[in-house]
Amino acid sequence: MRIIRVIAAALAIGAGALAAQANGAILALQDDQLQNLSGAPLDQRLDILKASGTKVTRLDVIWRWVAPTRPADATNPDDPAYDWSRYDQMVTGLIARDITPMFTYYWTPEWASRTGKPNAAPRVADAASFAAAIARRYNGTHPDGKGGTLPFVKRIEIWNEPNIGTFWFPQCRRQGGRYVMESARQYSALVAAAYPLVKAASPNSIVVGGVTGPVGGSVCQQANSSVGTITFAQEMIRQRVPIDAWSMHLYPIGSPLKAYFVPSWKTIPQISRLVDRLKPGAPIYVTETGYHTSYNRYHRYFVSEAQQAAWLTETARAANRYPRVELAVWFNLQDNPHWTGGLFRRNMTPKPAWSRFQQQVAGAPRPATWAP
Repeated sequence: MRIIRVIAAALAIGAGALAAQANGAILALQDDQLQNLSGAPLDQRLDILKASGTKVTRLDVIWRWVAPTRPADATNPDDPAYDWSRYDQMVTGLIARDITPMFTYYWTPEWASRTGKPNAAPRVADAASFAAAIARRYNGTHPDGKGGTLPFVKRIEIWNEPNIGTFWFPQCRRQGGRYVMESARQYSALVAAAYPLVKAASPNSIVVGGVTGPVGGSVCQQANSSVGTITFAQEMIRQRVPIDAWSMHLYPIGSPLKAYFVPSWKTIPQISRLVDRLKPGAPIYVTETGYHTSYNRYHRYFVSEAQQAAWLTETARAANRYPRVELAVWFNLQDNPHWTGGLFRRNMTPKPAWSRFQQQVAGAPRPATWAP
């Protein structure tokens, strides 16, 4: 009888492990070259993404490309100032390939800021109105111009890495004889303004806030000083910013399961407690993660190609340790001169991590809430 009980217990543990694996985080893949393509080259690139086996991907919506001039009615996606053609093709192409897209938008148009630079902090009303236009065009009911409707894109991230000067400037402003944090306050105002507009245009959309880059501490010593993930979240809490989900980027130095600095996989519980003060139980999306295989301007830390493949597997395990994490997006598909974390080298030959990614996602279920 004791042997039977031991076997039964072992089977229960095994079933529980399988259930945990089946209900774990989605491992996804992003290709940051999609927004640079159209027509047949875009379709060919989408086919490569499908071949990876990913069921979810993240799309960069470049605001200044969609709206090179100021729209008369910025919340109306049919305003003649807007050009959505490449995104219509991307979204319909992904859905046809059974890949669920989510959006993130950034790069300020010249007309929407004081300086006209792409990374300039946008005027809140303009950036919030653009979020509404995205939501309205891709709410599942908008005509596609061909007798049908455009697909529904459920998740919209508000900006990309607003805590880093590369994407949001200034981070800090001079006040008297010192610098004080500015970006988190301005970003909080943007999310607060965009949230009701997105919901009005697409009630079932999920508004994703934070989208923080991998920054630990915060010291405002100059206008370009980055703001730490924890500090950024704390300011959003002070501003009582409405969100449906929180997203962040993790690029660990060392093993995904052992790296301990902020932010890392081990700090997910700490982040979760902060997110609960914004929205109790809100899911967490890690919308960028990965490892570089050579030195580049953004990442001095790099690993071998074999180590990258091994730590891709470990990344999936790390994500599955935390029930609040619904999504982990590997960034990127292909290396480029400034980013060498791809599954393919610059010449499009595969690294070992390519087949490792395919193995990890093969047969992995996609929750119904993430279905296209």
